[in-house]
Amino acid sequence: MRRNWQIFRSLETLVALAILVSLFGAVPAPKAVSGQSIPTAEIRYYYFPLIFASKPVPVGPVGGTFTSFAIDPGQNDNIYAGHFGTGVYKTFDQGATWYSKSAGLGNLTIQSLATHPTDSNIVFAGTYSGGIYRSTNGGENWHAYSGGVLNNHIIYDIEIDPNNPQRMFAVSRISGSLRGYLSRSLNGGQNWTVLLTGDSFSSLDYFYDVDIDPANGNVIYLTAHEHGFYKSTNGGVNFSTINAGVSDLSARSFAIDSAHPGLVYGVVWHGSGGYRTWDSGASWLNRSVGLPADARILKVYADPFGSKQKRVFACTYGYGMYSSDNFADNWSTRGLSGQRIYDFIIADGNPQRWYAATENNGIFRSNSYGSNWNTIMSDLSLTAVTGLTDMPGDPEALAGSIYGQGVFRISGGGENWEAMNEGLNSLDVLSLTVADERLYAIGRGWLSLWDGARWNDLSLPEADAEGVEAAENWVRGRALLPDEAFWMEPVGRVQPSSVAWQNGALVVGTAGSGLWEVRGEQWQQVGLQNQTIERVFSLPGLGTMVIACGEEGACGGYHLTAESLNRLEVPALEAYVADLAAIALPEEVKNLDPRGMTIARSRAENCAWAVGNQNMVWVSKDCGQIWTAHSFEWTVQALAFDPLDAGVLLVGTREAGAYQVNVL
Repeated sequence: MRRNWQIFRSLETLVALAILVSLFGAVPAPKAVSGQSIPTAEIRYYYFPLIFASKPVPVGPVGGTFTSFAIDPGQNDNIYAGHFGTGVYKTFDQGATWYSKSAGLGNLTIQSLATHPTDSNIVFAGTYSGGIYRSTNGGENWHAYSGGVLNNHIIYDIEIDPNNPQRMFAVSRISGSLRGYLSRSLNGGQNWTVLLTGDSFSSLDYFYDVDIDPANGNVIYLTAHEHGFYKSTNGGVNFSTINAGVSDLSARSFAIDSAHPGLVYGVVWHGSGGYRTWDSGASWLNRSVGLPADARILKVYADPFGSKQKRVFACTYGYGMYSSDNFADNWSTRGLSGQRIYDFIIADGNPQRWYAATENNGIFRSNSYGSNWNTIMSDLSLTAVTGLTDMPGDPEALAGSIYGQGVFRISGGGENWEAMNEGLNSLDVLSLTVADERLYAIGRGWLSLWDGARWNDLSLPEADAEGVEAAENWVRGRALLPDEAFWMEPVGRVQPSSVAWQNGALVVGTAGSGLWEVRGEQWQQVGLQNQTIERVFSLPGLGTMVIACGEEGACGGYHLTAESLNRLEVPALEAYVADLAAIALPEEVKNLDPRGMTIARSRAENCAWAVGNQNMVWVSKDCGQIWTAHSFEWTVQALAFDPLDAGVLLVGTREAGAYQVNVL
């Protein structure tokens, strides 16, 4: 029997509470993925009906975070691109179409790529915490190739000696540690030997780039993350500092100009821009005229196919592409303003054709020396969808957020995404939430309210040190990103995670800083200090419900009233909710961890529900009497039914964008 909308709004929040406070078991690990962009269906039946009626279809803006390129040495139209989350892609037509090439990769967060200088079949992929993989058939299949040494390492760079491809170098570290490793292989990557570790500095450090001088294979250049530039003249056996003239030691990348012996460029992260040496590092001069002030530079690249005066490029984090035609004496913008660029290449034989790999916005190509750039993502939507929810006051639309691309009005069953970013100071949106029929966007250390035309930032209180660390971990869980995204100064404000309204006050749950309440401009902490609030929402006449998790992982449910904050007894709450809403949750859902849980209910059909956690989605069309489960290849972190059709469910993933699923 259909009921009043307000009643079902209350039931929805009650069921949300039941789901979130009762799920305190271990989270199952996501199943291994095959590298396909579209998830494969694995239906499980609860009773008898089939809910998922068709294969999920990718929808939404194209993009994603790409960290690395490699070019086929035998055919410059064939390019490999490494995505930070879904593996390796390859194009055979200069980026017009891309194909997933990840079969055999045990880790799909790609940090670096390298191709054999003369054999088109051999390609190496460096992963984030999964070591090195090699393909001997042009990316069709991959095999672990870490030699028992680099198995769990983050591989920042792989360098192959162009004059002796059996000789290779890799720089790496292990997640959770700042100890870097420089390793060498003398048999094409089959075996590795550690030559240098980050213990050798005054403080622990790691390495980010290693380069072999093409004119002298015994000369190796190395960037130390916070200790500047280093050089070896005996093939990596010993290294010496080469920081004369360098005031900023946050070294990131080298570029060796093969046309001029001794000419090397180096770039840094903490704002000093670029440096140049004519004497192989004996002395450096800062060369940053024309670069943005305090520009963070990830990579410097010298055109390998240029003339005697080679053009040099700087990939900035947030300012786009810059280049110099006079040995870095002056720099000029080359477009992609605002983009965070991780890698850049020029194809042999096509000096006007440039490629750039960016954070969040995918791959760009210019066929005009940088005068114009276009995305060449085909239909690859490999973004982090961080939120899907109802659009207050708009019965025909949903609101959705993509990290790095902002907030969108979604209509047409997910076919139409219209940006609504007016007023946002950052497009790095981590979540969307509705409270008191108002739409809020949550970012890294900020909270903004949509007034129907633009976004308006709300002030936030300061966080303590423990809260800052927990907040960063929460952000990392929402948007799968390389470490570069977290190398800036930590945000000092509390990190919002969810909001609700109670008695005229805005209640704000945070990641690592507990529960807060604000009236006007006055903030007050109301409990659960140093805990992460997974969800906070108000129930008419009952106050505010809170789901909180401590540092050790234990989670609990709480009831906030104007007078007190009290922990709930889960079994009693389950019985209460089940009696009111007549919802029977799937047994698998009851045993899951509430962290990362997402739920949705259809506006078009009150008894249509969906629950998501990790790589699973459960759907019911009859208020929970019958559920079906569907496994996705990617991490599900947002769900919403089409507001006009309960037969269409949108699923937002952390690694591979949004999907439209037709349900019966």
